[in-house]
Amino acid sequence: MGIIASGGGGGDFEQVPVGTHNAICYKLVDAGTTMNEYQGEVNKRHNVFIFWELSELRMDDDRPMSINCQYTLSLNERAKLRQHLQAWRNKSFTEEELKSFDLTKILGTTCKVDVGLTSGGNAKVVGVFCADGGAKKAATVNDQVVFDLEDYCKEFSGESTEASKKACDIFEGLPRFMQWQIGGCDEPGKESIDPCFELQAAMAKGGNKPAPVAEEPKQEEAPALADDDFEDDIPF
Repeated sequence: MGIIASGGGGGDFEQVPVGTHNAICYKLVDAGTTMNEYQGEVNKRHNVFIFWELSELRMDDDRPMSINCQYTLSLNERAKLRQHLQAWRNKSFTEEELKSFDLTKILGTTCKVDVGLTSGGNAKVVGVFCADGGAKKAATVNDQVVFDLEDYCKEFSGESTEASKKACDIFEGLPRFMQWQIGGCDEPGKESIDPCFELQAAMAKGGNKPAPVAEEPKQEEAPALADDDFEDDIPF
């Protein structure tokens, strides 16, 4: 399945330096729908994370540095996702694209990311732009993967498939804060977090519940805080 947008933590890590960096999208995570508070208002929001590999920046073990950003899965006029994608594409969306755009098309695609700092001093993506010479497909050191929430939920609704089992494997490699956002948290001594609404519905249907998130799961990335047309073989 695709990740369709429409117009309608912690851990030890090496921080990405401030500046503009060449990047390649290597992972997409559909984190589901949760209740979010913004400027005193509480609303439902469908969340998605985009991960980039920064091949020119290396960690001490020579792996490329990476960074991710959380978005609302929306292409309305004011949505950050729409603004970043249009700058990445170097062109606006057509009316037809705004009706249904499959976000998985950006997987493995080059761009530039502008990195700044939060008020707490953590690295965050503040802008995404078209790569020099236009966006192209490129290989990455990290595996290029999509966490498909719809597939993941089937593992808990009684509809287990090979795709749902693969989604569970991908889930185990996500940063802990992201696992909690999707699967919830009921660990003693920690703030209780409900699973995303999609997973709640799947569990109600199938009666299955995700295993508790491990105390120290693998974490490779810092926590997210939020006229060159593409070549014909890149339907982006």
